[in-house]
Amino acid sequence: MNGNKLIGMNKFIATAIWVFGWACYSASLSAQDGKNHVGLPRFAVISDTHFENGKGEGAKVKVPKALKNLLHKTPLVDAVFVVGDLTDRGKPEEYDMLLTTFGDTTHVPKGVDVYLIMGFNHDKSRSDGFEIYLDKVKQPLHRYVEIKGYPFITISEGGVRASAHNDAAAKFLSDKLSEASQKYPGKPIFVFMHVPPLNTVYGSSPSEGWGTDVFLPVLNRYPQAIVFSGHSHFPLADPRSIHQDRFTTINDGSTTYGEVEPKVIDIGIHPENHEYVTEGIIADVLENGNVEIERWDTYRNEEILPRWTVEAPHDGSRFVYKNRNGLPAPAFPHGYRPKVELLADGSISVIFRQAKDNEVVHHYVVEIKDGERVVASYRKFSQYYLNSRMPEQLTVNFSDLPAGKRLSAQVVSVDSYNNQSIPVESKTFEIRK
Repeated sequence: MNGNKLIGMNKFIATAIWVFGWACYSASLSAQDGKNHVGLPRFAVISDTHFENGKGEGAKVKVPKALKNLLHKTPLVDAVFVVGDLTDRGKPEEYDMLLTTFGDTTHVPKGVDVYLIMGFNHDKSRSDGFEIYLDKVKQPLHRYVEIKGYPFITISEGGVRASAHNDAAAKFLSDKLSEASQKYPGKPIFVFMHVPPLNTVYGSSPSEGWGTDVFLPVLNRYPQAIVFSGHSHFPLADPRSIHQDRFTTINDGSTTYGEVEPKVIDIGIHPENHEYVTEGIIADVLENGNVEIERWDTYRNEEILPRWTVEAPHDGSRFVYKNRNGLPAPAFPHGYRPKVELLADGSISVIFRQAKDNEVVHHYVVEIKDGERVVASYRKFSQYYLNSRMPEQLTVNFSDLPAGKRLSAQVVSVDSYNNQSIPVESKTFEIRK
């Protein structure tokens, strides 16, 4: 065999080995990334689409973007559950926008089932809200379905207090949880409702204002239940967005804009850039029985890490997210000082870098001090819900400060569990008359 033929054959063999190796590597990556197999459920959850509130770019832009970034991941999901507040005012034309969006296969691939769940406050803001929902969506208010041998229950609420409608919904939920727990012992039971169960997930406490106790007597009997809810618009990146006690509850964020709890930051419940927040979940049932929760920033198409795992057996014995306290507290680098810039009009800017936390820094408390006396203060949100676009440093402006005093700026970072960092303090400065 001549040299050229030998070289050609060697190249062919090398190429074949490379192709085979790459195929094996790609298959390995696919298995690692997907973690689910053909016989196990994989599904998406979003909520609060609010067609068409016009907030920021509006639902007609944000929701298709979210769907493309959530439902086109490999492997494809079996279904997407939209957990309430489908519309902003419950108008027929808003449902038409919603149905057009979800009927477009460039947004929702063929073969992905869509479950549209009614939210009590926006979808039912009209007296004929139930009738419009049933006429337009053509899905029942409550459903029990099975996907690849796993039970799924959807509940549409009429309100957060006792009512004839909620009595009927609670009975449906009770009957179907009983049925599913007997048919599928040891398996998770997936439950979808707009309003989170009271005092469970982030957004559901009385001080936060978004929870309901209507279904608690039923859910408390079933540690198998994994409840997905929305309503609050509170960020999915917050570690309190998963809660375990008697059962598991998961907040799925919002697909239109973000909010935070009242009386925590001085700007109110809508901090900076909240209109650029859309979020959703992909849940995978794994071969070992665990349920892996992927959190997605669907506006920027970024996964929010770490992933959460609801561990088997689903009997309450492996609730790894129970009784968390968020420790250790956040911290600034050792020796760090915030910077103060004196402005021509007598005001100042306090500029500081973001602190570090094992989960997220929720907000900052910035104080201007005259010795030990606080003369001004401001609470600022960290904007952690922007993920990779979260600013690396923040600025807080103060005016009308006392002149002729030796002042300093002190900054404390606070995490989601109200753990506070050691304060960092600027050099002293003086406001001149």
